[in-house]
Amino acid sequence: RSSDLVGSSSSSRATHWLQRDLRVRFVDKQYKGGKYYNSKMRIEDVLSPEVCMCRTEDGRILEGISQSMLETLIPKSEEDFIMVVLGSNRGQVGRIIRKDKKKSRAQVQLLRDEVNVLELDFDSICHYVGEIQN
Repeated sequence: RSSDLVGSSSSSRATHWLQRDLRVRFVDKQYKGGKYYNSKMRIEDVLSPEVCMCRTEDGRILEGISQSMLETLIPKSEEDFIMVVLGSNRGQVGRIIRKDKKKSRAQVQLLRDEVNVLELDFDSICHYVGEIQN
């Protein structure tokens, strides 16, 4: 086994996954009295490995949002793009070919690799809404 798989399941929670142009779910019930709890937003800028700035669906900018307040979002449509946010393919963009909701895993085809299909945990991928370079 390659070394980048060591402890990937238990320590992945502590790993930084914030990236620009990800669509995420806000999961902090305390922030602003729970006003944004369970809402979806876009990461506009990453200020440090654990802190970002988000834009809500109604266009409001939220600053100083920590990674622990957010969780990755899996797109519903197979037309949507995802970004790998953890592991050796971090930063790569692709599409979900098949989802296994029971196992919380997805088969992913990366744009730069049209041959191999990766099987990844839902925690390691996130809905990507940025520009796609051809």
